[in-house]
Amino acid sequence: MLCEAREFADRAATLFWRRVGKEKSTPKSRANRIVRAADGARVSLNVLLSGATGESAPMLRDYFSALIFSRTPAGCNLCIEELLRIALADSHFSFVRSGKETREHHSIDLSWLWTSVHILGWYHVFKTLVRKTFYTAVEGLVWSICSNKYDTPMLGTLDRWKHLVVLPWLQGIQAPDYPVFEKRDFGRFGVESLSHLVNLVADENYVSARVREFYDIIADFPDSTCAVLELRETLFRTRQHHLVAQALRVMLQRRLLHSGANTAQIIDMYIATIKVLRLLDPRDIFLSAVTFPVRKYLQHRKDTVRCIVANLTDEISGELYQELHQSMTSSQRFEESDAFHANRPRDDWIPQSSKSRYATAHAMGDVLFMLISIYGTKELFVNEYRCMLAEK
Repeated sequence: MLCEAREFADRAATLFWRRVGKEKSTPKSRANRIVRAADGARVSLNVLLSGATGESAPMLRDYFSALIFSRTPAGCNLCIEELLRIALADSHFSFVRSGKETREHHSIDLSWLWTSVHILGWYHVFKTLVRKTFYTAVEGLVWSICSNKYDTPMLGTLDRWKHLVVLPWLQGIQAPDYPVFEKRDFGRFGVESLSHLVNLVADENYVSARVREFYDIIADFPDSTCAVLELRETLFRTRQHHLVAQALRVMLQRRLLHSGANTAQIIDMYIATIKVLRLLDPRDIFLSAVTFPVRKYLQHRKDTVRCIVANLTDEISGELYQELHQSMTSSQRFEESDAFHANRPRDDWIPQSSKSRYATAHAMGDVLFMLISIYGTKELFVNEYRCMLAEK
């Protein structure tokens, strides 16, 4: 009896790969063939186990699986990975076209395949492919949704996308007894909290997408204020401030601190960087660390002082001129408020971080102060201003 069962399993395994086929075809055709082959394997397994008793049933199941996967042709895993990726991308593009959930028939439906896979006990074979596809696909799709969109709120769109595209895709793959991500893969969260995993991975990739474009976001500020505020909100959940700080520091060194950029451009970008970081991180924890290379570079530019003074005295287009008057107004208000609240500390007061180089309330957010402090003294700027007046 056992010999006959093994012969039947051998024929069924041969039939499985015959149904899958080797010829090239469209992804939809390949998906249909694989679904039919898996469904046929499930029927064959039922027949195989119908006459099995006792300990022979698990042995026959394992034997049948081993026969099939020992004959796996080259490129089969790549084919499954491609189908997973296309199924997710298909749902993604339907969402992008409509902006909401669609009821149209998708070109590739793999739900029946995963039902068969779980019944056959094959999910462990494809688990790594599912995880790989999930992480790489989410990275690319988040980028396609959010890239180059700085003045438009994107987190709401991303939230709908997570719940209408990614989460259903994962739920279609998993089964109650066969989780896509086990509890140990995601800390204290279990299968019931797949949405937490999707939220975290999407948020982390949103931060990565914004970091890749951070130089352009700074260059477009204040038009890119929306992107900065949403990045601040996302960083509050992911705690990836160190990633942003390290990436921006390297980015500024590579794209700004070179001989091809004139000093006025570097100063403008430095001012915008301070403003963006002030908005992104009001406590200025990594402001000095990010901008230190720029400050050091400006120290060695011969025309830095002249460019700063020129910007400071330009009433028409000088950003520093406007910043000076805003700073003076803010300073006056601060002194009045400070005198009023001298003996009345607020309940929500937070001490200043010891990591920041700029410890006073005036200096911390003051762009002008940060420019002057590059040289540590105001005398250079006063002398340069006198020289410019004498030249006039």
